[in-house]
Amino acid sequence: MKSFIQNLNAILEMLESVEHEINLAGYSLTEKKVFFTIVQLTAKEGSCNITDVINDSNLSRSTVYKAIKKLEKNMLLRVKQSSYDKRESYLTVTS
Repeated sequence: MKSFIQNLNAILEMLESVEHEINLAGYSLTEKKVFFTIVQLTAKEGSCNITDVINDSNLSRSTVYKAIKKLEKNMLLRVKQSSYDKRESYLTVTS
């Protein structure tokens, strides 16, 4: 059990370091969840739209939109409207 706790602590310290490195330290848990969901979906699928984030994160549509708006305002994300379906937008993590 002690080994498990030490390993878990090491992972949490690594995550905290990453959050500071990409300037996520000041965001709420919900905003971080939305950001990490976008990163994971993009890595798996090659692209990510808002509907995917809502479905994968199990957060409400309004919560996801608020988080995306803040992340976009702070230039962590770019939102681009789909050329095929004007009701949908694709998300890109900025570097």
